[in-house]
Amino acid sequence: MPLEHRFSLAGKKTMVIGAETPAGGAIARAYAEAGADVALCALTADDAVLKARAVKRDIEAMGRTATEYVMDVTLGKNVQVTTRQIAKELGGLDAVASAPDLFLAKPIEKISDSELQRVMQMNFTSQFFVVRTAVEEFRRAKAPGRIVLVTSVLHERGMMNVSAYSAAAGAVASLIRSAGHELSHENITVNGIGLGWMDWMDDRLTPGDENADRARRFPMLRRMGTAEDLGGLAVLLSAEESAPYITGQVLAVDGGLTQHQ
Repeated sequence: MPLEHRFSLAGKKTMVIGAETPAGGAIARAYAEAGADVALCALTADDAVLKARAVKRDIEAMGRTATEYVMDVTLGKNVQVTTRQIAKELGGLDAVASAPDLFLAKPIEKISDSELQRVMQMNFTSQFFVVRTAVEEFRRAKAPGRIVLVTSVLHERGMMNVSAYSAAAGAVASLIRSAGHELSHENITVNGIGLGWMDWMDDRLTPGDENADRARRFPMLRRMGTAEDLGGLAVLLSAEESAPYITGQVLAVDGGLTQHQ
């Protein structure tokens, strides 16, 4: 097969959860540019829908089909029902990407039970629901499937005051490894993209704070990442022929941050 065809999603049916986020929007646009039709799932029924619609307009301008939905990823049944609806309306489902992101930075003793539950629910439990439901659809179609979960490189590298957020990322990384192993015999791959410090995360860094300044300096490429840094990797992991031998991996998009000694 010619190399350019290996990175094509022409004719593929894809779903992006968290399409209103910078990461989700970038992946959705990349899927469309690679030839896929895209179902855009906003996480909440508020201004997130408006952001998802902006992504929809960009995709339609490429001549691709984009549909919009609201998916409450905190409820497993809602993920299941909405995904089933999407698969029916698209005529199938070939690849699923999920990019929820609820950040929390607090000293561990100040994190309430409800805050811990919410961070784990949005950043990890939702990803579990997505994998479980996507697998159902792939099996129903008796076809290969590709799953890409967006998480944080903080599953690998510790940092002050992000214990809950890092723990959720660690759980996602374990989910990817285990699900990748469990589903490998069905030609269903499960991979992750671990984000370093991206340019939309600047509000998470307190100006003048030593840790914030260190986070900006540590990437080897000496810059924060952008949404455009994600798209190509997401397509690589989602096209059926481009990366058939990659599964159970979390690939870092961090400018070399995690390799800084």
